[in-house]
This record gives sequence, structure tokens and C-alpha cells, in this order.
Amino acid sequence: MFLRQSFYQSSSAITAGGVLGSVKIYTVVPGTGFYLNASGTWGVAAVPTTQMPDYRVVSMGIESLKSKNEGLFLALGIYRPHVPWIVPQQYFDKYPLDTLIMPETKDNDLDDLSERFKLMAHNVAKFGPDYHKNAVAKGHDKDMVRAYLACVTFADEQVGRILDAWYASSHAENGYVVLWSDHGFQLSEKEGWSKMKPWFDSAHVNLMIAGPGLPKGEFCHRAVSLIDLYPTLVELLDLPTPPQGFDGKSLMPLLKNPQAPWDQPVLMSSEIDGIRYDVVMDNDYRMTRLTTGETELYKLASDPHEFNNLADNPEYRPVIAKLSQHLSFSFPTLEQDGWVEAEAFPHQTSSDFNQRGNYHYPEVHASASQGKVVCADLRKGVGSYLEFVVSIDAPGDYELAVAASARGDCSLLTAPVVDDAKQSDAGYPMKKLLDIPKSSGKEIKTLSAGTVTFEQPGLHLLRFSSKVEKQLLMVDRIQIRKLNN
Repeated sequence: MFLRQSFYQSSSAITAGGVLGSVKIYTVVPGTGFYLNASGTWGVAAVPTTQMPDYRVVSMGIESLKSKNEGLFLALGIYRPHVPWIVPQQYFDKYPLDTLIMPETKDNDLDDLSERFKLMAHNVAKFGPDYHKNAVAKGHDKDMVRAYLACVTFADEQVGRILDAWYASSHAENGYVVLWSDHGFQLSEKEGWSKMKPWFDSAHVNLMIAGPGLPKGEFCHRAVSLIDLYPTLVELLDLPTPPQGFDGKSLMPLLKNPQAPWDQPVLMSSEIDGIRYDVVMDNDYRMTRLTTGETELYKLASDPHEFNNLADNPEYRPVIAKLSQHLSFSFPTLEQDGWVEAEAFPHQTSSDFNQRGNYHYPEVHASASQGKVVCADLRKGVGSYLEFVVSIDAPGDYELAVAASARGDCSLLTAPVVDDAKQSDAGYPMKKLLDIPKSSGKEIKTLSAGTVTFEQPGLHLLRFSSKVEKQLLMVDRIQIRKLNN
């Protein structure tokens, strides 16, 4: 059975009762292909199909099927169509450039999006400015689509080989096959390339489950997630339920009846270009919400290419309200004394062009007010930042303080959220509230910024901006207390 609307949650490791093989980069035929960057590289392989790593890994999997008669768990990873797109010439020959069908796109497709969404579409932090524009001007877009299709065809052949061996073996009598991938891929849709973006082409994956007792050739048009696989297999194989419980949901009701009622929206969270976002998808709609509040909404059944953003249409406010209940972040209510745990605020780190690599994570800390801090490893130069998004209900004067620790000097800055992609840049002009001096070890200190005036209600940024090349920053709590004035 094919579950069409599935979402990735994270990349998965590849094992097969041990490691079947390793993937390595190999040479291409001289004069073929090009290298634009890590996600825009193709060439004709200088080895025959039988020497391709994926072919050899599948051959090892076939031997495992033949040699093991009982108790086999085989997890086999096919690397293509992952970049670089390198396969033998015969796969390119299946897609002549003069008859190549490009992905369906729409002129001015980004016009109904806010500026931060446009930044994510172009993925400037990874590709640099004007990547799509330059690729189209030079004809590289068609070359890359052709190379991608060639690699998909090669991968399909390898899937066919292992499936033929599976159904020729005794394992097929009582065993199950699950086929999926870790993410989708944009090939010029919304002027975007590669992965890690919120749109359906980038995020959705194939998910097929087949085996005895399951419907054959059925399509299930329901929203599910890859984290649902574990609980599904536990139930399908009648395994003991693990004591830690599940994050996902068993798909057994859908495996038994692909048309069964299913109203369980799925969540995907990620961060790109210094922008944290959540995607929530149900059986009809897909919504994205940025930590800075911008929202988009598409009705997938009537708009599969996501050309028409419905977020500003009043008719769809109930849909957005329903999907928003499943977001992973929200804006905390300020307590009477104003202190709020840092991890309660939506937060993100900077990721300017050529500065990808800053990151943040929660960490247990003995001196923290509730045992945890938000930790940021800022390793990409002066101006790298950890940023919190706070909601101010009313304009006026506020007492502002932070409980934090910095291995190097940094500044606390602020600005109201505006529809400007440049606000994600490390150099965006903001008001300085406080200098945070370098501290020794992991000592958390409370530092006051005094009285801060927020002149307008709404969302505001609190940015901890590093003054040094590398440092570790920890934030325990933030105080924002309204003064009576």
C-alpha cells in the first residue's frame, strides 16, 4: 500500500544486520557534468552499473536473502538520487534534453509569500544569492533535472532487483517490505533547489508498506509521518511495546482499511537560513508557521503544486486555528514578575551565507532555575547570534533582565519583527540593550538591561550577538516585566 502524504522527521541511519557497504565518491567521465556546489553536481560515472556502490550494496542484500532462512531483518539503503548525481550514461540517455519535461512552475510564484519565506525558498545561506536565476540563465537547471531523473531511474532499478529477490525467497510468505526515503527534493519549484524547506516537494516522501494480509495496490491519501513507522511495525509484528512509549502513531487502522477515518495532523520542525519553522499537515491542508509569525497555507487536493497561498484569506482562519493547535512552539504568557524560562520562547540561530554551522540545543544545567538552559554554539564569526522571539501585548516600559553565561563578550539587541528577510542577517541594525561580559566556566549570572521601551505591541526579537569569533552561550531565563506607567 502506498501512503501518499507522508512527511520526513529526520534522516535515518542505514544498517542491515551490520554494514552492507559504504558509499564513496568516484570519478566521472572527463568532460561531463559540472560542480556548482554540494547540491548541484552531476556527471557520467566512469564505471559500469555493476560497479556502482548502490548496485553492489543491493547485490549484498540479495545474498543475505538467499543465505538467511529465518529471523531476517534487512535494512538496505540506496544512496541515489542523493547528490552528487553520478550514474552511467545509459540512464542519462533516457531523458534527452530536447524532450525533457521540467517541473511545473508558475511565474511570480513567490509574490504571495512574506520576505522570510522567499529567503527560505532561495536558501541563500546554503547557495548564495541568485543561485536559481543564474542556473536558469546558463541552462544548468535542465541539466540538473535530467541528472536527478537519471539517478531516480537507476535507483528504481536497484529497488526492483531487491524486490525480485525478496519475492523469490521464502521471506515473502510472512515478511513485510517498507520503502521510504528521508526527504523530498525541490528542482526549481518556488525557485528553490535541494531539501530542508517547508514546501511539499521538499518535505514529503514515498512510503509504501507491503506484505501478507495487507491490501494490494491501494493508495492511502492520509497525512502520516515517518515517526509512525516504529509503532506500526511493533503492532504489525506483534512485538512488545517499549516502556518509553511512542512519539508516532500506529498506522495499522490505515493498513487494514486505506479509507478509514483519520484526523491526526502531523508535525515537522526545522530551521533554515536562521529561520525556525513548523509545518503542520492534515489530510487536506499544509500550513507553515515561522517563529516570527509569518504563515502560509495550501489546500493540497486542489493545489498540489502550492501555487496559491491561502493564509490571508479570512475564509481559512478556522483551518489555520485548528492546525495551529499542533505547533511545537508558542509565545508564553509573561508572569507577574516577568521571568520566563528561555526554552519557553521560540528561538533560532544565525545562518548567513557561508556562515552555516551555528546551532542551539537544550542542555541540563545544575545552576539553572529549572535545571535546563538554551545552549548555543556560535562558531561562525563575530555577529553570530542566538535569538528569542517574544510577544509584547501592550506598548510601554518594561523591566528587562537575563540570566545567562557567555564564554566571550556579546551584546543583547532588540528590534520589532518586520517583514524583511534582511532581519535574519547578523548585521541587521538593532537597538543595543546590554553588553554581556565574558564569564568563566559555566557560571550563570543575572544581568539587568534596566527599563526598555517597546513602542508597539506584537512580536519582538531579543538577539544575543557574539563579539568574538567563537563562543558558547547559555541562556537560563529572561525577564520582561511591565512597569506601571
